Amino acid sequence: MAFLAPAFLALAALAGVPLLVHLLRRRIGRTVDFPAVRYLLRMEQEHSRDLKLRNRLLLILRLIAVLALALAAARPIAALFGTGHAPIAVAVVLDNSMSSGVVQDGRPRLDSLRAAARSLLQELTNDDRGWIVTADGRVLGGTPASLEAGLRDLAPLGGRGDLAAATQRALGLARRGAPRTPVVALVSDGQPSAFRADSVLDAADVPVLLLTVPAAMTANRAVLQATPEPTRWTPGGAVSLAVASPDSTSWRLALDGRTVARGDVSPATIDAPARVTPRLASATSGWVRGSVELDADALRADDTRYFAVRVAPPPAIAVRGEGGPFLAAALSTLVDEQRLARGREGETGVVTIGSADAADTRKPVLLTAPRDPVRVGEANRQLARLGIPWRFGAIARATVLARVTGAASADTNAASTRAFDGAPVRLRYPLLYSPGENAAGADRPDTIATAGGAPWVVAGADYVLLGSPLDPEATDLPLRAAFVPWVLEALARRLGDEGRLLTAAPGATLSGLRDLTALEAPDGSLLPLSGDRATVPATSGVYFLRRQAARVGALVVNPEPEESAFEPMPAGGAEALLARMLRGQDVAAASSVAEWQRAVFSRAAGQALLLPLVALALLALMAEAWVSRR
Repeated sequence: MAFLAPAFLALAALAGVPLLVHLLRRRIGRTVDFPAVRYLLRMEQEHSRDLKLRNRLLLILRLIAVLALALAAARPIAALFGTGHAPIAVAVVLDNSMSSGVVQDGRPRLDSLRAAARSLLQELTNDDRGWIVTADGRVLGGTPASLEAGLRDLAPLGGRGDLAAATQRALGLARRGAPRTPVVALVSDGQPSAFRADSVLDAADVPVLLLTVPAAMTANRAVLQATPEPTRWTPGGAVSLAVASPDSTSWRLALDGRTVARGDVSPATIDAPARVTPRLASATSGWVRGSVELDADALRADDTRYFAVRVAPPPAIAVRGEGGPFLAAALSTLVDEQRLARGREGETGVVTIGSADAADTRKPVLLTAPRDPVRVGEANRQLARLGIPWRFGAIARATVLARVTGAASADTNAASTRAFDGAPVRLRYPLLYSPGENAAGADRPDTIATAGGAPWVVAGADYVLLGSPLDPEATDLPLRAAFVPWVLEALARRLGDEGRLLTAAPGATLSGLRDLTALEAPDGSLLPLSGDRATVPATSGVYFLRRQAARVGALVVNPEPEESAFEPMPAGGAEALLARMLRGQDVAAASSVAEWQRAVFSRAAGQALLLPLVALALLALMAEAWVSRR
């Protein structure tokens, strides 16, 4: 037996009141024998057996009434008898991923999922607890009226969401409803892509019941890719498109809402999409929103894909010879491609590139470790003069592999930082953080990559510092294909005015945002940011990154390409689909809403004993009153 309000069991102590009264009535005083009352003594002796029996019966009835009321107040649950189902804690996981927005017969598929969830929640009583968890992890709870309102307001996500994480959260909520029977009720359209998980969840002893409400397969057009090349136009560039369509279709490309290019593509599949790369130029400068759109079909969410591009003159650089031939060659390539421009050292905005031991260097700078270990002392003095809070440590010659830090890998515009990951480093000077006396309140600079567990590439305000010379004898970094893209990224974004370009799926989590204050939505409204992490908006589009009033980058939100593929149910049906994501002692699938609802409430072990106990207390009090009158 379990109790929903065990604290009320303390009321059972009131059973001592009738017992105390009964004991006090048995108190015997001094007896005085008068001849006139001897006949009364004989009568009392004749009736004493009846009196004792009545008093004991009254005591028992009063104890039963008090104990029954105390138990009723504690709201017990037991597999004995009672009315209705036992109190249940049910978390309904509603799969409102992008595929639930498919329109058939004039209605989105989400309406059917919503109706199934509503029919289940309407059966809950005041003793039950219920929640709704959506595919993006949002939790709705409260009264039945608030749950009903939450269901009405739900809309399809702009992407796949994370059904596994939502189910994990639902398991935690259901367990929190103890001693009510925990149950997770999952309702989905059966899109297989939603049931992918990095690792299989363990539901243990919590029942998980799946209802799939599939719809007929439908042909789907989708824009799978829209990538600007390069990410900074000066002022022209290209956009790489990938389109899947069962028939020939037209596409339209717009910049800041104005159509600037059109075209057609042949039929293609998601696995082998049609590709086209239109070249164009922007008449405006700064951050520009772009989109590629197809004609509307049943799934509208993937008919438009967004991108963002920075339109500005190329960054200006001044190169010193101490940087080495590999760095000089990379910079020459970028200058020839007009992605960098040469400028004079010391001019405003011109980035100086060279070795850290070079004299009279001015910020902004990209500096490498000196080739000669004897020059390390001079290099450290130059770093101090420039106000860079890092120093070169003692030389290390053991071969280690470089690793990109989490903060750097979270920045999708810094994908070129994979040039560092796994790069052999044979000679390095571990970088030591040395903020000095003026570092109070200053943010710690970014560590982009480590080598041997110590910082190896770091960046901060107006500087990028590398802990090795760019020489193959020291590191394989200059020999890697991603070396040139990283050089451009460091000069254009970290040391220039390009800013950050992030890409993410709706509902994902981003980190490394501590220097940002808000996201500027497509409609111009501001979404405040605080801390290092933020949840990506559920609606696709281009959100500008704001630092106070300045735009310092863009967040491009698009659905996952695989969500556009309508896959059939696996061979094992809904059970096989659920097994991809979850295991447990009681994991099952239902084929209809009625079967799903019966299965959920059948897991509620026992019944609520509130009404039977209240009835027992009333019967005991009525019997006590009848015995007292006699």
